[in-house]
Amino acid sequence: MKINLFSDISKNDVSLVGGKAASLGEMTNAGIPVPPGFVITTQAFENFNGDSIAPELQNEIEKNFSRLGAERVAVRSSAVAEDSSSSSFAGQFETFLNVTSENLIRSVINCLKSASSQMVTSYASAQGVSENDLKIAVVVQKMVNSEVSGVLFTANPINKDRNEIMIEAIYGLGELLVQGMTTPDNYLVDKVSGNIKSKNIARKDKMIIYQNGKNEEVSVPEKKKNESTLTNDQIIELTELGVKIESHYGVPQDIEWGIESDKIYILQSRPITTI
Repeated sequence: MKINLFSDISKNDVSLVGGKAASLGEMTNAGIPVPPGFVITTQAFENFNGDSIAPELQNEIEKNFSRLGAERVAVRSSAVAEDSSSSSFAGQFETFLNVTSENLIRSVINCLKSASSQMVTSYASAQGVSENDLKIAVVVQKMVNSEVSGVLFTANPINKDRNEIMIEAIYGLGELLVQGMTTPDNYLVDKVSGNIKSKNIARKDKMIIYQNGKNEEVSVPEKKKNESTLTNDQIIELTELGVKIESHYGVPQDIEWGIESDKIYILQSRPITTI
């Protein structure tokens, strides 16, 4: 099949759907709150010519988008070599947020083209990744309009403590955090007891939100700039989800998450490669 729903995918399908999509399918079937979506498999792009996709495939993508019932989606790459335990391609491929039906196909094409960029091929060569393992699938996932977003490490990546969970959080969408353009709030939690060990609350001046039909960088309201982005209950809930995901995979995880209307969504999870 050239298009698979997350519910049809497991960790055994990496060669077909790539690391990111396999993880999303695995978590969906494990009952983790993952936004729904589908993946256009590596098979679909074996004859990709660099600037267009077959009309039949385009129709299938549009049908699945319609069935998803989402006004906006995130379009992300999912490479066969991506998110493995030995190397991570985090930040190497293009990601497109708040994609609508009008620019869906173009976003899929641009996502595919990013796999052959000089930055990606240079990184792959440095990691000893073969050209064959750079096969790419594309994830199309219902967009979470995050009021708060961040990352969770189920082992502390700084001091390598596997019994300490680290959470980083910012207001709005996660782009500023991924790009290193803002200082997040930082929380440390004891994995065994679930006790919050420390909170380091940063001043947060800017955030990215979706408005006027696009992502815009805006000022954080003055009263919220020095407030904690997360409540204690949210810290505990995130910790419990992190423990569940790590237990499922059996190795420490680097997890991206977002909160919309007080509901936590897990956007992706990959092994921590530095521990």
